Amino acid sequence: MISKYDYHKRELGENYYGAKPKKKNRLARSFVFLVFFLLIVALFVYVFPEVEVTIVPKTEKITNDFEVTIDGALDEAELEHNKLPGITVTADDALEKTFLTTGEKNVGEKAGGTVVLYNQTGLEQSLTMSNSLSSDTGQIFYLKNNVTIPKAEVSAEGTIVYGTVTAGIIAKEGGEAGNISAGRLALIDLPFSKQSKIYGEVKEKLTGGNNKTIKVVSEDDLKNAETKLAEELNPKLKEQLSSKLGEGQKMDDRMVKYQSLGIEKTVELQEEVGEFTVKLKGQAEALAWDEGKIKEILNSKLAESQKDGKQLVESSQDVFRVETKEVDLEKQIAKLTVHTENQISVPVDVEKLKDELKGMGETEARRFLLGRGDIKDVRFRFNYSITNKIPNNGNRITIKMGL
Repeated sequence: MISKYDYHKRELGENYYGAKPKKKNRLARSFVFLVFFLLIVALFVYVFPEVEVTIVPKTEKITNDFEVTIDGALDEAELEHNKLPGITVTADDALEKTFLTTGEKNVGEKAGGTVVLYNQTGLEQSLTMSNSLSSDTGQIFYLKNNVTIPKAEVSAEGTIVYGTVTAGIIAKEGGEAGNISAGRLALIDLPFSKQSKIYGEVKEKLTGGNNKTIKVVSEDDLKNAETKLAEELNPKLKEQLSSKLGEGQKMDDRMVKYQSLGIEKTVELQEEVGEFTVKLKGQAEALAWDEGKIKEILNSKLAESQKDGKQLVESSQDVFRVETKEVDLEKQIAKLTVHTENQISVPVDVEKLKDELKGMGETEARRFLLGRGDIKDVRFRFNYSITNKIPNNGNRITIKMGL
């Protein structure tokens, strides 16, 4: 039985197992591996590492409050006086819609009858068919003919005899409400001082009034239609105004004037219809301003605050707010209030700081930076580093100003 030699190998007179490796070859491979490993470590310690240092400087808040006048009559800005030329933009459009009729009118028969008119004064009183007589419940009646009420006289017995005349009357509106019972009617067209001395009385209940209600276009229908059209049209006009503004140009709702250029309707007041169509033509005019010019005024004020080498720092805490204080669109003048909050800080010499940070560990660098007095916070981001140590190569150090 063959156990240690291959059959074919044995025929050739060779040993089945190869020669054993020499010990020095194994040491050579270990040495090469160690050199490679040390090279990789060296690269990640001295060559590859880079760091991004984000510095948040200590800042000082500067607040500015001032007014700016927008004047449509100005041709050029007067920045030293906080005056800017107004920018006028206009837009025209129209909107047409159909509305349901909600008004009602009683077209039934009008009540009628007779009234006795009294005159307690010493002068005759003439009345025409246009004079109004009102009942206690507010029903209005007209005379069927012109009449003259005789003056009051003194009888032979010395008593006052009122002047009287009987006349026919008819209700102003149709309907059963005109069928009033006997009672007093006031002549509301006469001066108030005469109404207690010249009046009418219905002796018998008026009759003939009946109800028949139809849908008509009321005055409220037309007013409401115009209001609803304006509520939909004005936002469209405002969008058109906004689209006409140039870069940096701003406008405020209070500086927009809307007006109707005319209304077209397919019906007349009190016309009997179920629905009606109204078309509204409108125009909007806005007084706008250039926000960039306001920022120029602000920059001049900020420049006065940047002393002792301090410089402006852009921050998420910055505030720039413009509000409308007064507006006179007829004169094309508006006053704006401006409130700003900005941050300034002492500038940091980045190149000098790089030299000072070279070779420091993260903890040491943090302690050094926060100890300067002009830095509020610092953040490190290391790349390709296994030691979190700042490289000695300044090109591998990036310093950024953060918030």
